[in-house]
Amino acid sequence: MTPITSILVATDFSVAANIAVRRAALIAAQHDARMTLLNVVDPSTFRPLRGWVSKSTAIDFKVAQAHVALGGFAAEIAGRHDVHVRTAVQIGDALEHVRQMMEDADLLVVGASSADPLKDFLFGTPTERLLRLLRRPVLVAKQPLEGPYRRVLVPVDFTESSEAAVRTALDLAPFAAIHLIHALSGHPLTRLRADVPEAVIREYEARDRQRGVRRLRSMVASLDHARLHICADHGDPAHLTLAKQKRIVADLVVMGKKGQSTVSDFLLGSVVNRVMSNTPCDVLVIPKASVPRLIAQPERRDGFSSSAKACPLIARPATPRRCGLVQPLTQAAATLGTGSGGPADDHRGRAAA
Repeated sequence: MTPITSILVATDFSVAANIAVRRAALIAAQHDARMTLLNVVDPSTFRPLRGWVSKSTAIDFKVAQAHVALGGFAAEIAGRHDVHVRTAVQIGDALEHVRQMMEDADLLVVGASSADPLKDFLFGTPTERLLRLLRRPVLVAKQPLEGPYRRVLVPVDFTESSEAAVRTALDLAPFAAIHLIHALSGHPLTRLRADVPEAVIREYEARDRQRGVRRLRSMVASLDHARLHICADHGDPAHLTLAKQKRIVADLVVMGKKGQSTVSDFLLGSVVNRVMSNTPCDVLVIPKASVPRLIAQPERRDGFSSSAKACPLIARPATPRRCGLVQPLTQAAATLGTGSGGPADDHRGRAAA
């Protein structure tokens, strides 16, 4: 991963934005990075005050206030964390100014609140719009600062986006346990439950989970696997991620985002948007455009796939070549032994034997 040397924090001085500022300050201190505090004054929100104060005067006053407030933040951060902080106040569209300033930053940190639910429903929250525009990782800080991250959750689908997410999690949170979760899709044969004995289905699914665990072990063999825990299970990727976050009380989820928003994202919600909207913890999103900067090896020799066609967070088992449905599964179950029936969970990452 590219070292974090520059962090941009967008703030509107709200409570949520203050959470983002304090989280960014801690990350900057951990990585010896410089930090930029940005406030954008939107002129469209100002109206003349009954002719007593012109719009330009009101804007100038707001800009001066922002400079004072940012200066106070900068002095506090520099004194507490020994971090180099600079401030910037811009006038205009906030998303456009953030996009421009992110060209010189490695990480953007923002808060999570929203003041207009209807507008967010129609057009997406400001954070969601940022994710569609930016080419750098975006950290959405939700939780008040309680120290460095301790438990990080990373959904994995074996693409380059997953690799970037895993490596970023290891580097961003050097003291944390990193939990990898892989969502397996349901096999076509398991859908014919009326024709296949339940015990056979359980055996097949247990074997499928073990295959997922072995693949995860192989994937992380070259990484800092002492901090890695792996889990594979069947189900919806967003649901599994949210359930796992709740179970381990993760304080950060790191996810790769593939491409731009689509109509399906609007109607159904992408996995990233669903997790970000429903988890109480911080979320770090890795845009697809930032992946080449974050992965260390240009050649895929560690279990990741560079295919852009892979479904987000889902691995589909190969379709059996035989047409018989019950008999092949029954024969396979006879060779397996007893299956667990639950997720293959929390194994220490290590190379497969």
